[in-house]
Amino acid sequence: MLEASHFDRRTAYASVDRHQLEDFEPYVYRTRDQGKTWQRITTGLPSGVYVHTVKEDPLRRGLLFTGTERGVFVSFDDGDHWQPLQLNLPVTSMRDLQIYGNDLIVATHGRGFWVIDDISPLRQIDDAVAAAEVWLFKPADAVDVDQGDDNGTPFQKDEAQAENPADGAYLYYYLKAEASGPVTLEIQDAKGTSLHTFSSETPAPPARPGIPNTTALWRPEPAPFSRGPGLHRVAWRPNTGRPAGFGAFGRRGPQEPAVTLPGQFTARLTVNGKTYTQTFSVRPDPRSLAQ
Repeated sequence: MLEASHFDRRTAYASVDRHQLEDFEPYVYRTRDQGKTWQRITTGLPSGVYVHTVKEDPLRRGLLFTGTERGVFVSFDDGDHWQPLQLNLPVTSMRDLQIYGNDLIVATHGRGFWVIDDISPLRQIDDAVAAAEVWLFKPADAVDVDQGDDNGTPFQKDEAQAENPADGAYLYYYLKAEASGPVTLEIQDAKGTSLHTFSSETPAPPARPGIPNTTALWRPEPAPFSRGPGLHRVAWRPNTGRPAGFGAFGRRGPQEPAVTLPGQFTARLTVNGKTYTQTFSVRPDPRSLAQ
């Protein structure tokens, strides 16, 4: 397949599948002169595993994804080097990839569709991030989805179903090593008013405050706010003064200041006595009449 560059009309990428000719090697090519010459770019891809597709991110130049017969790989340097992006994907044939907004969608052979809900950190990773002890990624702009209020019976656990993405703005932070003290992430509005604070020292709140209307089987445990090494994500939903629907796992806390959307917000991460900030915006659900 062919993928034209989003940034340079002279650049394109191609993946070639020759396994029916008993050639199982990976073939990915790049041209920078409108197809006059092509360069094979497969460093880091496993030998003996052929390639189905290659796609370029429409927002970050040089960020490529490829689907092979055994997994997904990512390149941050325009295909010069590849590394696995397998995460929790099944080891199976990755037939096609699609980037929709901030999401990376994977179509597999026989194992369903898989989605990375937000690839914003991948769009920001560079040498500075790799060398940093702490990094707060800039959150992507978010939409405050107005969940429905249907209190029907949830699916049985033996029914085929997929997990929905978390509601709210996604906030990512990276720690190279475990923090020596508490880690906090404070959300402020444009006036500097504190709206919510995540803390590694505070127990996570219950998934659904108040009297539960489902059994514990359908109530997921909220993930703790971590101070350990690695990449971490939390989701924050602004309190807009209206109730959240049944489908919202993170109900708005009535004790938090109410905000009006659209709004600009600041995330303040504090680790080992140092503070890091990033700004982001949240828009109201365009389908909602309650805003």
